Amino acid sequence: MSIENNISKLQPFLMSSVPKSGTHLLQQILNGIPYTSNDINDAEKKFFVDHHPQDIEIYKDHFYRLAHLQAGEFGVGHMFYSEKYAYMLKRLNLKHVFIYRDPRDVLISLIHFIPKHWIEHPLYNDFNKSITNNKERIMTLIHGTEAKWPNFDKWNRPFYNWIGKPNTLAISFESLMNSIESRRNCMMTIVQYLWEEDSGTLPIEKIIDAMEANINPGKSRTFREGKIASWKEEFDNEIKEAFKKVAGDLLIDFGYEKDNNW
Repeated sequence: MSIENNISKLQPFLMSSVPKSGTHLLQQILNGIPYTSNDINDAEKKFFVDHHPQDIEIYKDHFYRLAHLQAGEFGVGHMFYSEKYAYMLKRLNLKHVFIYRDPRDVLISLIHFIPKHWIEHPLYNDFNKSITNNKERIMTLIHGTEAKWPNFDKWNRPFYNWIGKPNTLAISFESLMNSIESRRNCMMTIVQYLWEEDSGTLPIEKIIDAMEANINPGKSRTFREGKIASWKEEFDNEIKEAFKKVAGDLLIDFGYEKDNNW
């Protein structure tokens, strides 16, 4: 008898992330749950709110498409936290799995991702033509540019604000990468959160095995290295001080440092 015949189908849910925090990794893990699927190329299953929209139509569109997710389906996206979006998820009774990462590693991932893949980013051309040095790119993203992009804290904090909110399970990228034991414990937390009740006759270990077996970094167009603390290879003292001044509180508020003495 197949795994699928021994498991209850999940109710639809939403997965979101801080950009460059393991979106594809978590999507693959969730796709490994039997009878659960998301096609990351399906625009109808994508949900992006990476600014503070004044246009109510964005929320209406998301509400409509989220409401039409079927059992065994989940949506994927990057969304700024807002009371409006949180209320929408509550009204639809949708669970929300959210992944985040050390903001310093997010920064390093962005300086490589923007010039290679993020064509729509306002700094794409600059990072390919005039700002081609990694340190210059890092400092540009930390401070932002008045005309094109906000500073690092201002743009990232609204994503991290999902941490600790009701109806949201927040997991760190590091918990999936530190060790096999840490990853499996994290997967168990996800399974217990999504089902709450009995998942059927299939042992939870079998579900976790299926989730883990579905991980394939080679299938992700945007995957680079997925390293933890890669920022240490790029940050010099000048970058450290700039980051602490602009976004040091981001690390403290969301558990990556106790103070600015790092």
